[in-house]
Amino acid sequence: MIKNYVIVFICLVFSIKLFSYDEPYSTDSQIVEEYVDTLVKRRTIEQQKRIKELEDRLDELEDSMEKVETRSLVDKISFGVGFSTAVNNYDKKYADGHKHSSNNLYTTKLMLNMKSQITDNMIFHGRLSMYKYWADSTVHMHAMFDSMEGRVPHSSALFVERAFVDWRFTDKDAFMPSVLTIGRQPSSDGPSHQYKANTSRKATYSALVFDGASDGLVLTSSLKNIVPIKGAKLRVAYGKGYQNDETKNVVVNAFIGSDNSLKDTDVYGVFLESNLFGKDNTLFQIGVAKMKNIIANALETNSTANKNIGDVTFAGVMFEGTNIEQTGLDLFAHFAYSNAKPSGEVYEYGGRGFSLLGNGQNFDDKDSTAFWIGGRYQVSENSKFGMEYNQAGRYWVSATQGAYDLVNKLATRGKAFESYYIHNINRYSFIKFGGMYVDYDYTNSGWFLGEPKSMDSLTGESAKNNIKNIKNVYLQFGLNY
Repeated sequence: MIKNYVIVFICLVFSIKLFSYDEPYSTDSQIVEEYVDTLVKRRTIEQQKRIKELEDRLDELEDSMEKVETRSLVDKISFGVGFSTAVNNYDKKYADGHKHSSNNLYTTKLMLNMKSQITDNMIFHGRLSMYKYWADSTVHMHAMFDSMEGRVPHSSALFVERAFVDWRFTDKDAFMPSVLTIGRQPSSDGPSHQYKANTSRKATYSALVFDGASDGLVLTSSLKNIVPIKGAKLRVAYGKGYQNDETKNVVVNAFIGSDNSLKDTDVYGVFLESNLFGKDNTLFQIGVAKMKNIIANALETNSTANKNIGDVTFAGVMFEGTNIEQTGLDLFAHFAYSNAKPSGEVYEYGGRGFSLLGNGQNFDDKDSTAFWIGGRYQVSENSKFGMEYNQAGRYWVSATQGAYDLVNKLATRGKAFESYYIHNINRYSFIKFGGMYVDYDYTNSGWFLGEPKSMDSLTGESAKNNIKNIKNVYLQFGLNY
């Protein structure tokens, strides 16, 4: 009996021992598994955090690199924007008395200005221009003249209106510190166009004589050590009005170097300018320029038919003052003289003969004068009112075919009056409302070919085709940035 109890006790103890060893083994395994799961999850979270941190750092590096690249680009070349949209309403009266209106005529002009400081003594300047009628790519009939590319309505294409380098090749302390301007010159929108354009001076020469794109070389030397006049400078200029290189796309057998008798149109000029009365806000300029061997037609497809019709000499003087004596008043005056010397060559076109300011019969010299005066007044902090008047004689001729205004008013052989009101929206943009009246006394204003005839003498088809006067009322939105 006792034996049986002993056996039962031993079996019970053995069972307890067995279970006591089995239970701890099972609990440790779960703990390990839970620990491993926790460790994996923790590592995953840490890795995700590290990945996120790396991504953030990469984004910061990309932003920094973009800023560096942008800064590097801006350091190399900076851009400015000029923009204008205008609506014009023209009323035209012809010499025979009939009238025609061109209303609601919209245009847009874009100018991308560029500047780059190459070295301490060398700066690049450029301007890309687009000028077009709205919803139309119709090309102005003379838009392919080199001086007019980007200056008269064309298409949505960009043209290189300016691309030049100012190279100061002498020391600042030299006897005559000098700068050489090389390339497509700053010769459009010259003084005193800036008043009507609501901007600062943008070009070199009086706009009464020259306005348009041009290629050449200009040497500007300071006269501060020679004359006691503030801002005194001497400019010597050379340029090409036409180059007979036989590479025009309309020439069938194009090759560089022509063997025909047509000569290049060369332009030479000498100008003196300074401030007036020692005032920085004034400009005085006097100069003379000569265009030699002017060609009859820059678009002539037959190079042997083209002719060198003669030379024209210009002389001019101008002055302008901005915000005179802090009164808000701006004033300007320009006077110019032109002398045309026909070569005796006659250009045949459409069965008619043309010469320099003549019809192939009279080759005497032709002289004329022109003047342009105006002013602008600061009515209030954001408002300005201006007026301009210009007048010229029968044989007046200028190199302003690239003028921005559609009628090239400063070439008028007659009289032109314009008034305008400017309201500044902010420091960069403005709205301008204005009116222009042009009264032509003679035909062919702005052109070298053909004899100018009195409007009162015209009959028949001539009276029907020649405009006697133009009225234009316009509204413009402008941006200069």
